[in-house]
Amino acid sequence: MSLLEDAWEEREEVVYPEVFGDTGPGIYPLSNDVFEQLDAQSVDPRWLTHGVFQSPPNDTRNTWVYVTSGMSNPWESDEPQDYSGFGVEFVLETEQASTWAINVLHTLMAYNLMLASGQMGEPGLLDYGNRIPFALSDDIAAMVIAPTFQLPENIDIKSGRVDFLQIVGVTEAELTYAQETSSEALIEMLIEETGGLITAKQRKSVV
Repeated sequence: MSLLEDAWEEREEVVYPEVFGDTGPGIYPLSNDVFEQLDAQSVDPRWLTHGVFQSPPNDTRNTWVYVTSGMSNPWESDEPQDYSGFGVEFVLETEQASTWAINVLHTLMAYNLMLASGQMGEPGLLDYGNRIPFALSDDIAAMVIAPTFQLPENIDIKSGRVDFLQIVGVTEAELTYAQETSSEALIEMLIEETGGLITAKQRKSVV
């Protein structure tokens, strides 16, 4: 098999189950609808192979974990690199099984692919500390990208390293606080006040 096929299979069939446990009934793939909602100029057919796995609670945690798969595919490389593909995958943690969690990651993954392809201006990628407007509910106004908390920081697969970026929903007041101080300061406050980086559609602001 090619490096792409080897790395893809290793990530989804070996490493993810080792790291997260049960990854559910299968992947929830990206669809053209997500890109249409973001007004994509074009959609690379390879993007539609990206998706999200849903990992239920297990002996090591009592939360649901949603993890993307695809952004670390080494599409353009025949040899291992320091980082595989974009070098990242997103994770989002909830207290209950939530379809909206899949939708959040689908949207952010599609947005990241569009950023990388230059469809959102200068090419770039979502990274630690980024704050993305995302009205999930009356309480949650945005998503912040944080280092993982009580989840693995990264994995190594045949094609290179992959960092996990944790997505956490924040309130309008928390977003303002992060803008006035820093995302890092808000993340520290969230962990101190709530005990983690779990995303919920309804919760009180910590600010």
